[in-house]
Amino acid sequence: MVVDDDEPVREAIAEVLADDGYDVRVACDGDEAITVLREVPRPCVALVDMIMPRIDGWQLVRTINADPSLRDIAIICSSAGREEPPDGCVGVLRKPFDHASLNEAVRAAFATLKR
Repeated sequence: MVVDDDEPVREAIAEVLADDGYDVRVACDGDEAITVLREVPRPCVALVDMIMPRIDGWQLVRTINADPSLRDIAIICSSAGREEPPDGCVGVLRKPFDHASLNEAVRAAFATLKR
């Protein structure tokens, strides 16, 4: 899942991941992401932008980690800032990032999932 309020960025990331064979869902902010994450089938990995309107990435990460039905989702935080990511993120992508960095972060996130 790609959660980013910047539509061109969100769509570009989703397209790269889809081209790499991933089934990708998107959301424009944390509020929409929570709805999508509770759907079945739900994503295994979420790439979450930290700065978004309504429910930002910080609150979304807290919500995911507090919900027993969602807390096994591997979260990659994405930010142009240099602040430390919130607890519960398995990876961090600093914007701007390239295809190789995105691919590496997603593969590493999948590796953290309990099978």
